[in-house]
Amino acid sequence: MTTVLTRSGYAKPGTSLNFSTGQWRQLFRPEHSYQTAPCHGSCPAGEDPQAYLAHVQLGHYKKAWETIVDVNPIPAITGRVCPHPCEAVCNRKEYDSPLVIHAVERFLGDEAIKNNWAYPVKPVDPSAPEIAIVGAGPAGISAAYHLIKRGYRAIIFDEHPESGGTLRTALPPYRLPRSLLDAELKRVLSLDGITFNPQTRLGRDIDIHDLQEKYPAVFLGLGAQHSIEWSIDGVVPKDLHSGFELLKKWVDIGKVPTPKSVAIIGAGNTAVDMARVMKRAGVSEVHLISHKPIPKPGIPIEEAMPAIPREINEALEEGVIIHEYRGIRRLILRGERVVGVELVHMKKLMQASGRLKRVA
Repeated sequence: MTTVLTRSGYAKPGTSLNFSTGQWRQLFRPEHSYQTAPCHGSCPAGEDPQAYLAHVQLGHYKKAWETIVDVNPIPAITGRVCPHPCEAVCNRKEYDSPLVIHAVERFLGDEAIKNNWAYPVKPVDPSAPEIAIVGAGPAGISAAYHLIKRGYRAIIFDEHPESGGTLRTALPPYRLPRSLLDAELKRVLSLDGITFNPQTRLGRDIDIHDLQEKYPAVFLGLGAQHSIEWSIDGVVPKDLHSGFELLKKWVDIGKVPTPKSVAIIGAGNTAVDMARVMKRAGVSEVHLISHKPIPKPGIPIEEAMPAIPREINEALEEGVIIHEYRGIRRLILRGERVVGVELVHMKKLMQASGRLKRVA
């Protein structure tokens, strides 16, 4: 379709600008198409950034926060740790750059804590059915919140003395201050209808079959507690450590092994967190080996490193060395200890399934 210049400006034939007499209405009728905004559709929690940003624009901060907590009870936390896929698909990036949605979410969550805004939930009937939840991490906390919104009571069991799950046990405090974590979770757990039983371990203090007999439903929010087993041609080096376990050790006692150099395999948030922790612990050389490239303009989001871009940039600023498009061909061993690694360039090949896969 060509574009013509009218007295009103540039217009496409058939539009109102091209038919100044108004006769066009008899030939063409505008059609309104209602679709989910990309930011809304990409949010794993179901948040509607388009809606709460509109409230923020009008200065209605509490209303904006209520829009978020309709689906997500912990915005002060998720505003700090979520990889915010909403920003990756934000239409604004086609003009200049995506809206900083996570920062707005974080601000609203902090305002709610500071001003003690009440959650928009009604008191729960004491005789309502009680649902058992195992795990007081983000999944368990969110499940309890949505249950009381629907009129049920919720009882949460967790093996740790405090709630939070991996948010507390493995997330570095520089990413999520513990004072803020405590404040946000305390507000949710104090809501009417929620009971929290800490230091209660499934399989030791409670049995799944007993829970099924006592409660009408049981929700298991146990989290991903184990790392993927890793080896090169069946070789598992003695000084191989799980990033998840090292992060838990760092959070628990503030110490991790500090050799002269470290190679970290991975491109997600755990790998980047571990790289930054190692640098802060005093390791002089920290190498992060990734099959995927650093996120940058021109690289589709699904092909780039999945870690939060902001965290990747901060890791680079702190001195972490990132090897893009690289995999490990072999380990160089001295006895059972690794003294070096041989890297190989990774390229994309079309698989029989029709999907691209990076191979050496």
